[in-house]
Amino acid sequence: MKIAQEVLCSAAQDILLRLGEEEENAGIASEALVAADMRGISTHGVNLLRMVSQRVAAGMLALPTRVNITADGQATSVLDGNNGLGQVAAYRGMRQSVEKAKLNGVGMVTVRNTNNIGALGYFTSRAAREGFVSIVMTNGNPSVAPFGSADPFFGTNPLSIGVPALHGLPLVLDMSSSVVARGKIRLASLNGDSIPIGWALDETGAPTQDPARALKGCLLPLGGPKGSGLAMMIDIFAGMLSGSAYGQKLKSFHELDGATGVGACFIAVDVARFLDPEIFAGKIASYTEEIKGLRRQEGVAEILLPGEVEEKREQENRLRGVDIPDAVVTSLDETLAKLGSSLRMASEKAPRK
Repeated sequence: MKIAQEVLCSAAQDILLRLGEEEENAGIASEALVAADMRGISTHGVNLLRMVSQRVAAGMLALPTRVNITADGQATSVLDGNNGLGQVAAYRGMRQSVEKAKLNGVGMVTVRNTNNIGALGYFTSRAAREGFVSIVMTNGNPSVAPFGSADPFFGTNPLSIGVPALHGLPLVLDMSSSVVARGKIRLASLNGDSIPIGWALDETGAPTQDPARALKGCLLPLGGPKGSGLAMMIDIFAGMLSGSAYGQKLKSFHELDGATGVGACFIAVDVARFLDPEIFAGKIASYTEEIKGLRRQEGVAEILLPGEVEEKREQENRLRGVDIPDAVVTSLDETLAKLGSSLRMASEKAPRK
């Protein structure tokens, strides 16, 4: 189903406000959620509002979100998300790392005690558009088996890196350290689809194509020992260094089992401290043109850059409406109905173009 960006954002904001979030925070979170849907990452979009509603009702997510500084240095900060919305804590973390970088050339901020922060590329893209190289890492509940293990220990522990290109779209790498994000398996289960062999193990440690059994088992790391090592380092930066939970101490956002304890790390680097931004932009342009001009493999129509597919999808969705899976629309409708609202009411509140 296609839904106008403004309507989807209004619906998300309506839900968050009715759950007790403050208006500014609701705006930040709803924009981040809808941005994920617009880029085709529906597992990190408004689909998450169902669990937000359930966790608030169970007293396992604190609204309104309060993010406070627990330690502050010249180029560093530690923020506490106080078990509120992860998107809000992440926005504050990225924003503060950029402000630190403006003053010092580099800024690094960690966030402790938050929740699922959504699609990391949203935050690195924003920083990159301001002229900063940016890195975001976050951890999650045990769902990925370390290389050689049949038991989950790491989260999917994603990483995003954004690189500014002053005369074009930023380069945005956004990837999990597992073969696939757990949300894709959850979505496959919701839609009744199978998953490819090589994505996950079932509860017995055997490869499976059944998403329901995969959710009881664990995912496999990307590239075997490489993804396993990456997941470990992200857990250390985002969880251990931030003073948040890590390893098997984390809990799932999708299960009502208490505070998740998610941590995150945000790094911003001011390009101008190293190279004239115009020169850097020119180098990036030449660099990407060289890559796209390389001889293509048979059957490959175009060599794509990091984030290019998602950027094209976002532009299309901006014009035609956001593609939302039917199962997610149903979930959104149900959540709105429980709170005394509807998509129609959200549509009436949405700003007109």
